[in-house]
Amino acid sequence: MQRAMTASYLKQYCDTVLCWLIPLFLLVDCVNGALLQLYGSSFSVSLWYKIVVLALMAIATLLQQAKWALTLLLLLFCMLIGPALHWPELARRWILADVQLAVKALSPLLAFSYLTALAGRAPLSARRLLQHTLALSAIVLLLNALAGVAGLGFTAYQPLDGVAQSFLGIKGFFYSTNELSAVLLVISAALLCLSWPQHKLAYVLCSITALLLALSLLTKTGLFGVMLLVLLVPLLLQPAPFWQQQKKRLLVFSALLLLALLLLLANAEALLRLLGIYDKLSFVYQQRGISGILLSSRDYYAQQIWQTVSTHYPDWQRMLGVGQGGIALYLKKYFAELDWFDLYVFYGVAGIATFLLTFALFIRHSWQRSRQGVGRVLLLLNLLLLAVASMAGHILSSGMLWLPWALCNALLLQGAAKAEVANRR
Repeated sequence: MQRAMTASYLKQYCDTVLCWLIPLFLLVDCVNGALLQLYGSSFSVSLWYKIVVLALMAIATLLQQAKWALTLLLLLFCMLIGPALHWPELARRWILADVQLAVKALSPLLAFSYLTALAGRAPLSARRLLQHTLALSAIVLLLNALAGVAGLGFTAYQPLDGVAQSFLGIKGFFYSTNELSAVLLVISAALLCLSWPQHKLAYVLCSITALLLALSLLTKTGLFGVMLLVLLVPLLLQPAPFWQQQKKRLLVFSALLLLALLLLLANAEALLRLLGIYDKLSFVYQQRGISGILLSSRDYYAQQIWQTVSTHYPDWQRMLGVGQGGIALYLKKYFAELDWFDLYVFYGVAGIATFLLTFALFIRHSWQRSRQGVGRVLLLLNLLLLAVASMAGHILSSGMLWLPWALCNALLLQGAAKAEVANRR
C-alpha cells in the first residue's frame, strides 16, 4: 500500500514539474543560442534542461510502463556496444557525443510513451500542456524571427566562396537551421489543425506567418512542407462524406494544383533569383547535378563514409556500429546527415532498428486515427518527417524536434476534439 502511494506521488510530482517545463522547450533553445552568440558559451543551459525533462519522463514511464521503459534502456545499451569498443582510444568528447546522439534518437519514443500515458491519467492537464506549449512556441518563433530581421542572431547559411548569394536566410538565435525548419513544420501543422475548425481568419494568419518564417529560413523542408500543409490541412480535416460528395471538385482542385506547380517550375529561375539563392543552387547543380540539389550532396558524403567504414572495419563491427569517433578518426565530415544512414553507421543494427521502430510507431498511431481529420493531418506530418529524415536528416538526430513531435502525436487529437466540441456549442 505504501509503495503504491509512493509511486502515485512520484508520478504526480513528475507530471506537475513537466507541465511547467515542457512548454519552455523552444524558449530554452533560443536562450541557449543567444548565450552562445553573446558570450561564446551556452553554459549547457539546453543540455541540463533536457536531461531534467528526460529523467522525469523516464521515472514516470518506469513507474507506469516498466516493460516499455526497460525496452528503451536495453535498446540504448545495444546502440552503445559498438561505439564503446573505440572509447579507450578516443577523447572524452566522442564518448559524450555517442551517448548524446543515442539518447536523442530514443527521446521521441520515451516522450510519446509518457505523454500518451499522461493523456490517459490526467486529460485536463494534458490538454493545458498542449495549449501552453503551442502558444509559447508560436510566440518564441515570432520574436526570434523579428530579432533575426533586426540583425540579431545567426544567418541560416554561411557564404560560399565563388557564389554570390544576396540573402543567406535568418534563423535568429537558434543554432541549427534544418532542425528549426522541422520544428516549424510540426508547430505549423498543430496550429493549422486547431485554427481551421473554429477561426478561418486565424488559419489564414497562421498560414501567412508560417510561410514567411519558412521563406526566411530558406530550407526545402520548411518551404515545401509548410506549403503542403497550408494547402492540404483544410481538405484533410473535412468529414468522410465530403470526400464522397466532392469527388469532381477535388479532381478540379488537383488539376489546378498541378497546373500551379508546373507554372512555378516554369518560372523557377525568377523565383529563385527573387529569393537570392539562384547562384548557390546553380553552383551546386554544376558540381553534383540534380541529386546535389535534392540531397544537398549528402549522397556524396554517405559514399565517402561508407567506403571508409568498409575499408577500416570488419563486417561484425559494422553490424554493431563504429560510433562518431570511429568515423572522425579518418574523416573530417563524419555525418552524412541522412538519419537512417548515420544511425546505422554509428550504432549498427540497433541504430537502424531505432529509426524503423520510431517511424513505425508514429505512422501506425496516426494511421489508426486516420478516420478523423486530425489523424489524417498527423499521418501526413509523419510521412513528411520520414521523407525529411531519409533525404535530409535532422529528425531523429535533432535535439529540438523530439518533444514537439511526440507532443503533437500524443495530444493533438485530444486537443482538436475539445476545440471541435466547443465550436459546435
